[in-house]
Amino acid sequence: MIRSAKATPTTASKGDPTRIGNVRPSHLVTTTGIGAVVDLPAMSVVVRGTDSWSAARQEPIVEPRLLEEVRRALGNQVVALRSAPWDPRADDDPWTRVGVPVNPFPGWVRCPACFRLGPLHGSQQFAVVHRWGRRPDLAKIVHSGCSKQANKPDAKKRACVPARFLVACDNGHLDDFPYVEFVHTNSSRGPCPTPNLRMRDSASTLQPLVTISCDSCGASTNIQKASGRDGSANLPQCRGRHPHLQRFDNCDNPLTMIVLGASNLWFSVTASALHLPQTGGVEDIVAQHWEVLGKLDKSVVAPIIAGMDALRELRDVPLDDLWAVIERHRNAGAETTEDKTDLLDAEWALLSRPTTDKQDEDFRAVPNDSVPSGYNSLIGQVVRVTRLREVQALVGFTRLSAPERRNLQPRNLVRLRNGPADWVPAVEKRGEGIFLEFNEDRIRRWEADAEHHPRIEALRDAYRGWMHAIGQDPDPDIPVARTLLIHTISHLLIRQVALECGYSSASIRERLYLGKPGARTAGLLLSTAASDSEGTLGGLVALGETAHLKRLLDAALHDAQRCSSDPLCSDHIPIEQSRTLHLAACHACLFVSETSCEMNNKWLDRSVLIDLGRDGLAFPL
Repeated sequence: MIRSAKATPTTASKGDPTRIGNVRPSHLVTTTGIGAVVDLPAMSVVVRGTDSWSAARQEPIVEPRLLEEVRRALGNQVVALRSAPWDPRADDDPWTRVGVPVNPFPGWVRCPACFRLGPLHGSQQFAVVHRWGRRPDLAKIVHSGCSKQANKPDAKKRACVPARFLVACDNGHLDDFPYVEFVHTNSSRGPCPTPNLRMRDSASTLQPLVTISCDSCGASTNIQKASGRDGSANLPQCRGRHPHLQRFDNCDNPLTMIVLGASNLWFSVTASALHLPQTGGVEDIVAQHWEVLGKLDKSVVAPIIAGMDALRELRDVPLDDLWAVIERHRNAGAETTEDKTDLLDAEWALLSRPTTDKQDEDFRAVPNDSVPSGYNSLIGQVVRVTRLREVQALVGFTRLSAPERRNLQPRNLVRLRNGPADWVPAVEKRGEGIFLEFNEDRIRRWEADAEHHPRIEALRDAYRGWMHAIGQDPDPDIPVARTLLIHTISHLLIRQVALECGYSSASIRERLYLGKPGARTAGLLLSTAASDSEGTLGGLVALGETAHLKRLLDAALHDAQRCSSDPLCSDHIPIEQSRTLHLAACHACLFVSETSCEMNNKWLDRSVLIDLGRDGLAFPL
């Protein structure tokens, strides 16, 4: 549920929050989370920071491994992962205060009848109409003083649309487009004291003809002057605005014009972990209930355990022994990342060696008896994961440039709240998957031959140039050839599986297991999940059976031989500082939805599987 914290409906007292829409809990972590601009049926809003969220109806989500990962990124003060606030009993209450608070954003709107462009707040020209509390989709913003609709009541007037241009900077600041300053750029007298702006657009095959004009002084200009690399010179310096925090920072970066709804407006920085079966020992119980036990002094531990039924398994543990476990868990958060086991390492150990001893209601895995014929050199083992649980937590977000894979502390990370976070939003999903363990010996031999291939070197140079261009240090340990091979197989299978399993490609996620320097692994988990207790329907697991998987692999490799964009696709090699960090790959052959890919459609190349250039790079099947 989404509720507006600042909108003033015509039927509510000023300041009352009103329910204006709904989003899925998973979207609040992956696609429309804190700081993102959400496009509702009749208005656009920005999701507020966690310091303005209601503490009511936020259920804790227990996943100790993920919590430790978040604490290493944000600090030891983080004590919990929590779901979005939601009250199932309040669905029909139009004025419920349980929900995620938002503010209308952008702050400028345009009347579709008279083309008036103005600020939503302070001008007294626009009003929020929300007469139907149980129909949040009917909430809208109208132009009260519209000359073309003067005879209509506000409820009957056409809804105003958000002004579709914004400005952002590389530090993650976001602001309304400076329409008044921009339209008066060439005026010797500067902005007029009472600007009266209109926005008109017309079709053109050459450039966008979006004209901003001022009726008060006659100034007029085209929005094209603010676009492109040279457009920043026509815009003021960044004001350092964070609309989700209602705060301004010191910032003098150049601004970039961005269109409302652009894919680079918001990139989530998330951490995720699969549930691993626990042994039921004291360590696991303490980790599971850390939000309670982590706040206790030794003097009150025994009474709390005696009074909480959920902690009854700890009642027979000697107090000194239990306190030693609590102290070890508390001190673990202060350890460095190098001292901690990577999240993926434990998952790899379990998935690559599945046993019936380590299974529970949230994890069940069954290895196949054999691998698909003809793929023994590539695949070492196939495991059908009939039940899995994944928890995903939102750590922060970036704008304009996406974070690198599994980097929870990018240079331009934007925080979720004012001050240190003591909890972060999370979502848990249950589903199914197929795990492929690749033949490590064969991949290592191929990797040694391919690592210095001209195509691989060109991609590595482009990556280094791009990282330096955005002010970040490149990771020298990226196994380029190995990453290309496993990631390309993943995308080919996602596109092929989506045709048969009943799930869209956007709902199938990849999880790559590449290991670390000195301990490389080669694995791939394709999974799909839903945010309910029942999970999914088994369609993906069924395709993991040997006969079906062989058919899928055959079809995927056949499709990879040609692309409708060839030869442009097959001959593509990125240049230095290029954002297109891929080789033979494009939307027609390999790219998948952003919700599916761990690497933002980078590190892909059909030629590692198909000998497109007759240059010997392809993996020998």
